[in-house]
Amino acid sequence: EFNIPLGPWRAPGNNVLSFVMQGFLDELAHAAGRDPLEFRLELLSQKKSGNYDADRMIGVVKLAAEKAGWNPKKFAKGKGQGIAFHFSHSGYIAMVAEVTVSQEGQLKVDRVVPACDVGAQIVNLSGAENQVEGSIVDGLGTMMFQELNIERGRIVQSNLTEYPMIRIPDAPAKIEVHFLKSNNATTGLGEPAIPPVAPAIGNAIFAATGKRVRQFPISGADLRWT
Repeated sequence: EFNIPLGPWRAPGNNVLSFVMQGFLDELAHAAGRDPLEFRLELLSQKKSGNYDADRMIGVVKLAAEKAGWNPKKFAKGKGQGIAFHFSHSGYIAMVAEVTVSQEGQLKVDRVVPACDVGAQIVNLSGAENQVEGSIVDGLGTMMFQELNIERGRIVQSNLTEYPMIRIPDAPAKIEVHFLKSNNATTGLGEPAIPPVAPAIGNAIFAATGKRVRQFPISGADLRWT
């Protein structure tokens, strides 16, 4: 036990779970020679997908893929498309991410297309869209830059100069939010849109470069390819 006080993070434990599970599903699909989308839909169709409604998740996975124009084979090397989904805080969210990785290893997230099912009613559409857009930017910033190191019981980083927040040039060029309304009770959007962000982008990085991202931040990862 370290006895280090921790601060809150949106959808805290689910961010780790989604990154691990959706990355592993992508590795399984690759090992089986399967399309990552079809592989996920087949697993969900078995109705043994956890303590949630698999049909609702199938709905958002299909919607995200449709709106993104899912076709990973159309991308040349250095560009890739990845998909991920996650259920948390009563929200069903799927995302398709498209990235470009230069041969020198520089990452740019070109597009993120999320599909969300948070129930029957959305009163403030622009507010709901902003929640999802903010989650994507927040999740990407955490994935790319933010790291805390502890030495002799103290945090090494002293301020935001050493713990950088994401800035406009690193934000996705396009975020296209879609909602799939269901007949279920309306729930919130403050947290469930963050967990699928990192695995969708990580899976897209693999599609673009053949390299798996297995730790954060990726600023220290070697994404160079030839």
